[in-house]
Amino acid sequence: MREILLKHIILSLLLTLSFSCVSFGQSDIDNNWDNQIYLGNKVTFGKDKWKFSTELQTRLENDFQQLDNWFIEFTANYLISEHVEIVPDFRTSVKPTKTEIRLGIGLLLKMNTQKTTFTNQTKLQYDIDNHGNPGIAFREVVFVNHKINDKIMATLVAGAIYRWWPEWNGFQYIRVGPGITYTFDEKHRLNMSYFVGVENNTKQWLWAGIPMIQLVININGKDKYNYTPANYFDF
Repeated sequence: MREILLKHIILSLLLTLSFSCVSFGQSDIDNNWDNQIYLGNKVTFGKDKWKFSTELQTRLENDFQQLDNWFIEFTANYLISEHVEIVPDFRTSVKPTKTEIRLGIGLLLKMNTQKTTFTNQTKLQYDIDNHGNPGIAFREVVFVNHKINDKIMATLVAGAIYRWWPEWNGFQYIRVGPGITYTFDEKHRLNMSYFVGVENNTKQWLWAGIPMIQLVININGKDKYNYTPANYFDF
């Protein structure tokens, strides 16, 4: 039953991507396309019901030639059960025209089969920049991971962010993409993904292709948790 449900979820994600491309039209994509890249390094550690992580990530835009932002994020995952995690986090971002602080609280719902895992991330976040401008955002992201062998895992991700600012509110990002996770050993793995997404800059929708490369270092080595932590990343 779980495997059938996961197959339906994967099909739904692929249909969502196809529908998005058809809805906006090829001419819209060609006229509003950018190549961006996310480069991250994440360190994780923990024990029993707590998993902690710190990530440094840099994001480039304008065909990889301009800094969009870089940030440091601290995350604490509380593993309530095999299927549920509560995730508070704190992020400091540096952008060309401002710095920003973000507080977030998230809920992870997990479902596992022998080779496939499904994770649904629901998150509410509060942002405020150094000029005193606040913002609230809600994100919903789905991760489907399928184990190919002991070294390689295939990933499919889809999600959206809805944002409230004093002067505007609406969907800010919608992104979908496949990926691969390669495990070198019990302490090191590499996440590689490619997202196709649209961004609403409050005036128009802009398309982007976004490769993401993230090196994860697990200080613990072998897992020492009561439950298997969710396999997901910052979207």
